[in-house]
Amino acid sequence: MSEQVSLIAERKPVPRLAVGPTKATQPHLAVVYATAAGEVECFDGRPMTPSQQVFSKYRTRYEVDLRPRQRSAVLGRNPLVSRDGVHAFEVRVDFCFRIDGFDGAKNWVRSGIDDALPVVHGYLTSLFHAAGQRFAIEDSFGLQMFLNQKCAQQVLLAEGLVIYGCQVTVAPDAKSKAYLESLIEAGRRETLGQAEHTPNLGAVVRQGQLDSKQQELQMEAAARQAKALEGTRIDSEGLIRQYLNTHPEDAAGAFEMLRKLEEARFATAELQNQRALALFQAMADKNLVQAGDLEVMRQLLTDVVGRAAGAGQLPAAGTPQLPGARPWDAPAAQLPSAAASGPTQTQSHLQPPYQQPPSQPYAPAYTPTQATPVARPAYAALIYLVLDESAPDCIEELNRGLSDLHAALAAAADVSAGIRLSVLGMAATTEPRLQLETVTTATRTPILTGRQGLSYGHAFQQLRTVVAQDVGVVKAQGAQVLRPIVYFVTGGALDETDDWRDAHRALTDATGNPAAPHVIALGVGRAHTFAVRAVATRPEFGFMAPPHQDAVSAAHSCAVFLRDSVVGYGRRIAAGDPQFSVNPPDGFRRAEDAY
Repeated sequence: MSEQVSLIAERKPVPRLAVGPTKATQPHLAVVYATAAGEVECFDGRPMTPSQQVFSKYRTRYEVDLRPRQRSAVLGRNPLVSRDGVHAFEVRVDFCFRIDGFDGAKNWVRSGIDDALPVVHGYLTSLFHAAGQRFAIEDSFGLQMFLNQKCAQQVLLAEGLVIYGCQVTVAPDAKSKAYLESLIEAGRRETLGQAEHTPNLGAVVRQGQLDSKQQELQMEAAARQAKALEGTRIDSEGLIRQYLNTHPEDAAGAFEMLRKLEEARFATAELQNQRALALFQAMADKNLVQAGDLEVMRQLLTDVVGRAAGAGQLPAAGTPQLPGARPWDAPAAQLPSAAASGPTQTQSHLQPPYQQPPSQPYAPAYTPTQATPVARPAYAALIYLVLDESAPDCIEELNRGLSDLHAALAAAADVSAGIRLSVLGMAATTEPRLQLETVTTATRTPILTGRQGLSYGHAFQQLRTVVAQDVGVVKAQGAQVLRPIVYFVTGGALDETDDWRDAHRALTDATGNPAAPHVIALGVGRAHTFAVRAVATRPEFGFMAPPHQDAVSAAHSCAVFLRDSVVGYGRRIAAGDPQFSVNPPDGFRRAEDAY
């Protein structure tokens, strides 16, 4: 109630020498006269005549507005506090007021008040005082009914005002409303929780019964499986066979496990064989092996190799007999002479010298045939084959090409002597399939395995580390190392998140990497032409398969190219020519021409 409502329409002194008729008033105005001493007279609301004014004792003339007024007010400064003493009600009052006729006009002039709203506000505040403490904050409707009953009757105030038509609206204030909403929400959640408790409890009980039954069935199945496996051999082959029986749809997985098992056995047998041969050689060099021990030592060696390969004890074989010679005789120059040196402490631990049977004539000493060593070339070429294992169509042809390359190098010792070969399988990670070494008949053939993903960056990081280490090792062996060569064969879809260019730059930049290799890039299948061109260290080192050629035939061309290129380079090195050149595979074209 910030606006003012003035009920005095006009206030002015009473004229003494007025000439002519007195000004008439409007119907809703009552004229009230007042003396200086505070006497008030209305004369039924009519103004005095000029003659009456000359001799009148009244000095001030008031015009009081008798019209009714309607207003609304919110009791904000004096809120009604609820029963808990914390929360409050917001009270809005719609009311009407007016001057109570001529008597009310005289009382209003006598009160000396101009604005009527403070009078009404004071009355309502006193009427509603402490009414909120009768009710809880949740019972705003009860308070509203109570207040409407209190102000339902018309009231005449001493100032001459009549207040009537009051209508009260009560609601919780903002803070109390938020509190009540939280209570309602909590009650709603409690009601829903109680309603959902029964079905939730039933669901838990039913799920527990299902879990118990499933566990019971699993235990029964495990017992049946254990009973079925009672007669099965608990070894590698038996477990693989059992896996194939239980997973007939995964025959490829079973064959892969069998292949890995054979590889592990071969590697173990090769290691055991090398250790046994080294031990035998050391014993022979120190004359700890006599001719009569040859058969026993051979059987021991074959048993060791057979157990390492998983074949058990190998059958004994007859010692090959040389015409006119005993089973094993060291050269005469290596046999100790008992007459010359006499018995010593060391000789006392040796077996007695071999005695020739009387019935057999003495044969001259046997001198073993010495293999002619292959002279190593002055140069050593480090060649790395980085082959894509993420392209399943290419794996078989590339593996066949690796087998042909291995056979060609192993069959030509003079060619492979100048070559150090390493094979790496590339997918989401790059794994070594053959560590850098000279290929001989004892070198195992590398095998590629299909895998998911394709990351050039990981391959270049791996090469950066491996090439630098290998160059240092080969140099330490006294060979003159040529610049390494990397054959990079890709046929899968490159991972979109692979940021490989920085790793490629670190590998091939000769200023930061003294062992930076040449990179020959071959693209087949889904390989991207721009990537193949960027991987090759020279434009003439990047090749792409024809777009109409399928991945299998393109991989076959790559395999033939790798074999011929590596073997041809080995022949040139054996002939003393370290110059390297490359021609594209059959049907391929340069990557920069395939844009």
